[in-house]
Amino acid sequence: MSDEPLSETSSSSSFVPVQLQDAIQVIDEFKNFNNEILEYINKTSISNNNYHIISVFGSQSTGKSTLLNKLFNTNFDVMNENNRQQTTKGIWLAHSPSISSTKGQLLNKSTNILVMDVEGTDGRERGEDQDFERKAALFALSTSEILILNVWEHQIGLYQGANMGLLKTVFEVNLTLFGRSKLEKKNSADHKVLLLVVIRDHVGNTPIESLSNTITQDLKKMWNSLTKPQEFENLKFEDFFDIDFHALNHKILQPEQFVEGVEKLGDRILDENDLFKPEYHHNIPIDGWTLYAENCWEQIENNKDLDLPTQQILVSQFKCDEIVENIYNEFLNKFKEHFRAIQDEPNFEELGSLFNDLKNDILEDYDQLATKYNQSVYESKRSKLDTMINSKFKDVFDIYSKQLIENSKLTFEKDLVALKGQNFIEESKRLSSNILNSIAKNLELISLNGSIDYKDLTTTFEKDINQIILKQQQIELDNIINKSIKKLNNNLTKYMQFEINDPNDKTWDNILNKFNELIKEISIKYPNNDFKLNTTKQQNEESITKFKFKSWNNLYENIHKLIYKEKILNLLISKFDDKFRYDLNGLPKLYQNSVELENNFKLAKDQALRILPILTLAKLSDDSEIIPDFNIFDTNLRTKYGLKLFENEEEDDEDEDHQKNLETNAFAEIINESEKSEIYIKFKKEIDAKFIETKRSIVQHITSIPYYIYIIIIILGWNEFMAIIRNPFTFALSILLLATIYILYSMNLLKPAITIATKLIDEIIIAGKTKLKEILIDDFEIQSRNLSKISGIKHENHEEEEEINNKIEEPKYEENIELEEFKKPKVIVEDISEESI
Repeated sequence: MSDEPLSETSSSSSFVPVQLQDAIQVIDEFKNFNNEILEYINKTSISNNNYHIISVFGSQSTGKSTLLNKLFNTNFDVMNENNRQQTTKGIWLAHSPSISSTKGQLLNKSTNILVMDVEGTDGRERGEDQDFERKAALFALSTSEILILNVWEHQIGLYQGANMGLLKTVFEVNLTLFGRSKLEKKNSADHKVLLLVVIRDHVGNTPIESLSNTITQDLKKMWNSLTKPQEFENLKFEDFFDIDFHALNHKILQPEQFVEGVEKLGDRILDENDLFKPEYHHNIPIDGWTLYAENCWEQIENNKDLDLPTQQILVSQFKCDEIVENIYNEFLNKFKEHFRAIQDEPNFEELGSLFNDLKNDILEDYDQLATKYNQSVYESKRSKLDTMINSKFKDVFDIYSKQLIENSKLTFEKDLVALKGQNFIEESKRLSSNILNSIAKNLELISLNGSIDYKDLTTTFEKDINQIILKQQQIELDNIINKSIKKLNNNLTKYMQFEINDPNDKTWDNILNKFNELIKEISIKYPNNDFKLNTTKQQNEESITKFKFKSWNNLYENIHKLIYKEKILNLLISKFDDKFRYDLNGLPKLYQNSVELENNFKLAKDQALRILPILTLAKLSDDSEIIPDFNIFDTNLRTKYGLKLFENEEEDDEDEDHQKNLETNAFAEIINESEKSEIYIKFKKEIDAKFIETKRSIVQHITSIPYYIYIIIIILGWNEFMAIIRNPFTFALSILLLATIYILYSMNLLKPAITIATKLIDEIIIAGKTKLKEILIDDFEIQSRNLSKISGIKHENHEEEEEINNKIEEPKYEENIELEEFKKPKVIVEDISEESI
C-alpha cells in the first residue's frame, strides 16, 4: 500500500493501495467493484457487528466531502476553490478514526464507523448521462444505515435542484428490488434507512421546522406518485425510511457557527440512542457486508430500469405528471357534476355508457397532450391515470352494485315465497338463473368493459341466492309439516269429541286407530319421504320425525283439552240422567214406589260411574296404557321442534326421577287420583239431590189425597154434577176439560201433568197458610211486625234484627242431607192433615 496522502490519490480512476487513515475506492467511475475492500476493512480492527455505515448523497460541489472530513476526520479529496470541477469520482469508503464533537475529537473505539463518499449528481462532466448517478445513489441507499442528503437551503422546494427526480427513480427501483422482502417480513421492526437531511448554509430566516415540513411533504408526495407494482401499492414511505434533520450555518460567512453545527452533529452520532437504531443495521458481520455490497452492486448494475436517457425521462415524467394532475382534476369536476345523487332505479345500460364516455373523453384529452413525450413514460402515466379513473368509478360502482344486489335479493325472496311450494325445484332454478344472469349483465355494463373486477360480487351473490333457496326450502318444508299437523288436529279433534261424548271400553282403541290412520293418510302423500323441494334425505327424515313428534304432542293436548274435571262431571251426570229420568223411549219416568226408585237409582249410578276410569286414564281394551313413539316431555326435543315447555318441566327440569315418571306415565294419565276423588264427591252430591227430589215427589203424591175422599166427593157432589150437566156453559167447559185429559192420557203425559198441578196447588196452599199465620197469630210483637210490613213502616228496634238476619248465611250442605230431606215430606203431610181436620 502506498504512503501517498489521500489528497493526491482519492480522485484517481484506478485502484491504488492507501494508508489506513486514507480511503479506498469501492466503485470507480467505470462501474467496476473493488474486491480489496475486505482487506482494507480488516486492518481497521472492526469485528463482528460492531460497525455502522454512513453515506452522503447530494449535488456536485456542495461540500459533501468537506462535511465528512470535518465530521469524521477522514481525508477525502475536496474541491479546489480556484477550479470548480468534479472532485470525487465513483464511490469511496473510509474508516472514521474519530468524531468531532463539542467535547473535542473523540476516538471511535466502541463503535467503528465506515463512511462512503458518493460522486455528486448533476455534474457537467457526465452531462445527461445520469446512469451512474442513479446507480450510485441506489447503492448507497441499499448498503448504508444512514444516508446523509446534503442540500442547500435555497434548493429546498425545487424539483431538480433538490434531486427529487433522481430520488424518485432511485426509490422506484429500490421498491422493485427490495419491496418483496419487506412484504415477507412479519417483524414490524425490520430494516429501514435513516434519511438524515443536512441543510447547508442555513441563515436562519426560515425556521428549521418549516424547512423540515417542506422536505418531508415533498418526499412523501414523491413516494405516492411512484409507479408501484400492484402487490406493493399498500407499502408506505414510512415502511422503508425514517427522516431526521440537521442545519449547518454558512461555511465561509459563519465559519465558527459552521464548525459548532458540525460538532453538534457529532454529538448526535456519538449518542447511540439518537441517530443509530437497531432497525437500521443489516445484522450481518462486516465480512458479510462486503459480499452483500458486491451483490447489491451487481443487481443494480444489471437492472434495466436504470438505463434510460436521463434528461428526456425526467422531462417526460415531470410533464406527464403535470398533465395527469390537470386531466384528473378536470375529470373530478365532470364526475361530481354527473354523480351528485344516486338513482334509486338506474338504467344500467345508460349508466355504463356514461362511465365509458366520460373515461374515454379524459383519456383522449391525455393522449392529445402527452403522446409527444417519451413513449414508455407516456404509457406508464396513462396507465396510472387509467387506474386513478377506475378507482374513482369504483366508488360509484360499489354503491350501485350493492344497491342492485340488495334489491335483487329482496325480489328473489318475494318471488320464491310467492311460489308457495308449487313446482319449487324447477321454479327456484329458473328464478335463480334469471337473477344471476341479470346481475352479471348489469355489473358488466358498469364495469368499464371489465376494468372493474366484479367476479367476486357475482360469486358472493350466487352463494347468497343458494342460501336464500336453502332457507326457503326449510320454510316450505316447515309449512308442509304445519299444514299436515293442522289437518290431523282438525280431523282428530272431531273424532275424539264424538268418542268422548259416548265413551266405552273401545274408546281409546278407536282414538288410537284413528290417530294412526290419519298419520298414514298424510304420509302417503309424500312417498319415500320426498317433499319435492330438493331437500336432503337428512332434512326429509328430520321433518318426518318432527311431524310425528308434533302429532303425538297434539294428541296429548287434545286429550287434555277435551277431557277435564267439569267435562267428566257433566258426562257422568248426563249418563246418570239418561238412565234415571228417562225410559227406553226417551220419555220421562214417573216412579210409583220407593223400591222402583232405588233400583233405578243404583243402575243409573253404576252405569255413569263405569265411564269414570275410561276418561281418567288412556287405556286400551287389552288393559295396556297408550305409550307414544316419542318422549314428548323431553325438554331438548321440545326446544328442538319449537314447542313450549310444560310448566312442570320448567319447575322440575333437574329432577331425573320426575323425568322418568313423565316418560312412562304422564301421557296416559289424564286425571290424577285427587281430581278423580273430587269428581266422584261432586257427582255423588248431585245424584243424591236428584234422588231426594224424586223421592219427595213420590211421598207427596201418595200422602196428599186418600182414595176414599174421591168416593165421598162423588156422593156429596152429585147434585152439583147434575147442575153442571144441565148448564150449557159448564157442560161445554167439562167437555173441553175431558178432551184435554184424554189427549194428555193418549200422549202418556197425564201423570206428569197431574204431578205438576199437584205441586202447584201445594205451593199455593203453603203460601196461603204462611200468610194466615202471620195475620192470625196472637203474639203482639210478631203481629205488630206483620202489620208494620203490611203498612210499609219499620220499627226502629226491628231494623237491627233484620240486618242480623240478612247476614246469617244459609246452612251448608251436609253429608246427612238425605236424612233431612226425607223429613220434609212428613211435615207436609202433617200440615195437610191439620188443614183437612
